[in-house]
Amino acid sequence: MGEDMWRTVLSAALCINAVAGFAYRLFRLSKGGPLGDVLGQAVLGVVLLAIAVAAATGASFAAWASLLYAALFGVVVMPLWVVAVLIPLRPQRLDLVFTAVYWLALIVIGVAALAL
Repeated sequence: MGEDMWRTVLSAALCINAVAGFAYRLFRLSKGGPLGDVLGQAVLGVVLLAIAVAAATGASFAAWASLLYAALFGVVVMPLWVVAVLIPLRPQRLDLVFTAVYWLALIVIGVAALAL
């Protein structure tokens, strides 16, 4: 795949994680979840969208920022979240779908960032 295609894939995956994360936190808020999670995810979403725009426009730092995000969240944040939050939550189907989509997008982000 060409560099333009990888940039598109990277931007799309970053947008997916930004939107999915915020939508999921809003859903959890409606079920009694903490407002802090929504606010934190909103900040992360803005950062991810900014990196997505940077990647789409060809900024050189975007690949490194994306790789750092994918590695940090894939190796540290998501495993801790699964053990500390998801498992005790007695997850429903939507919780599991969100987790799978978020983790798959992290893998795509990491691969696309490495390809750039």
